[in-house]
Amino acid sequence: MAEGNGELRRIFAAVATAAILGAWTFAATRASSQDIEVVRAEIEEVEKEAKERHVELARKVDSIAQKIQLEAVAAAAFRAEVRAALEIRDGRE
Repeated sequence: MAEGNGELRRIFAAVATAAILGAWTFAATRASSQDIEVVRAEIEEVEKEAKERHVELARKVDSIAQKIQLEAVAAAAFRAEVRAALEIRDGRE
């Protein structure tokens, strides 16, 4: 009978160990899955913010390019007025 109790104890220990390891593995996997979802959500938020910043920067660049073009036209008009006032020809006759 003592041999039967020892056998049962070994079986119980093996089953208990397997149950504990299984529960721990499940909990670790579940936590990892939740962590992955949190990280994915954070990545999506960062990508959304980056796209918004990109659109805003593109608008600013377009605005700057337009201002530069207007200034270049104004400078060319001013040079033309100066040449006309000083009666300077540009050499293209």
